[in-house]
Amino acid sequence: MRRRDFLASGVGAGLLLSSVGRQVWAAEDACFAPWSSSTKMVSWAKKAPPYRIALSNSYIGNMWRTEMVNIAKLYSERKEVKPLLKHFQISSAGNDVSAQIAQLNQMILGGVDAIVVDAASPTGLNSTINRAVDAGILVVSIDNVVTTDKAIVLEQDETEMGRLWAEFIVEKMGHKGRVLMVRGVAGTTDDTERTDGGKSVFSKYPDIKITEVYGRWDSGTAQKVTADALAAAGAGFDGVWSQGGDDGIIRAFEAAGYKVPPIAGEAENGFRSYAAEHKLPILSIGQSAAGSAHAMKVALAMLQGQKMPQHIKATNVQVRTEDLKEGQNYYKGVPDSFFCGINIPSCGLEFNAHDILSVKV
Repeated sequence: MRRRDFLASGVGAGLLLSSVGRQVWAAEDACFAPWSSSTKMVSWAKKAPPYRIALSNSYIGNMWRTEMVNIAKLYSERKEVKPLLKHFQISSAGNDVSAQIAQLNQMILGGVDAIVVDAASPTGLNSTINRAVDAGILVVSIDNVVTTDKAIVLEQDETEMGRLWAEFIVEKMGHKGRVLMVRGVAGTTDDTERTDGGKSVFSKYPDIKITEVYGRWDSGTAQKVTADALAAAGAGFDGVWSQGGDDGIIRAFEAAGYKVPPIAGEAENGFRSYAAEHKLPILSIGQSAAGSAHAMKVALAMLQGQKMPQHIKATNVQVRTEDLKEGQNYYKGVPDSFFCGINIPSCGLEFNAHDILSVKV
């Protein structure tokens, strides 16, 4: 069950409702695909460039967040984007709602035109975001999205992601056995929805037993909590359902002397490289770190008068072992913890892994 398909009564002060439905969308509009046929179309008060845009990030404790921030910086410097920007700022508050509220308040006082936000809480920032929109600031929410209907929301279907991971593991395990669920950051939208999707599948199979740990989407943390789970169990697991840190999970199994089981997880370079080399059965679905650039593209388009769905759906790209190709969906000479979901072809957003790693923010 999704949180939202916005109703007219809930639209923010700065958002103007337009037509409803897919019929207004041509094939080339896949970059701005509505969540469903009932998603409302909205517009923003047109303003001439250049614009002041800010990225409000919460958690910065893993490679994915670093990539997301760096990609936003790279996008802001593209020749077709730079003339549209008077100023672009990036701030990271840690996984602290109060700190991110203070960060957003500073952006509001600074008079920015749009804010891209990756939230520390699905609800904790709502009143601050409402205030921003009422002040004439467009807000685009990505990744760990907010629940206020005054924001434009851009996201992948996290519940579907968790479900697809679980279906893959169930099939590979023969519908029974022990599953290690390596979750993300507690209390975030992504973690909750992915876990709900996974458990909706696992709950159908009484012969599947689950052990849950929190890896915080970080390779080092995932390695430690997996090692602890293996030690506590005194045995291996038959499958791993993971939201991130998959390369660390593999290291933990190898260090403990257990066979690495089928893994359904994220898109780390080490995870995919290992699967390619060892023919390990995997299903890799990456939350694209280019979502920050995608959101900036949305904001720039709306500021220039383009109509948008209020809830935009990005695609869950599935990569299995047989799909792996070096240089396309995993890379040599790049850290194992690097998340490979860095391109969104439907939006013309493609980035070089080495360029992303060299950014100084």
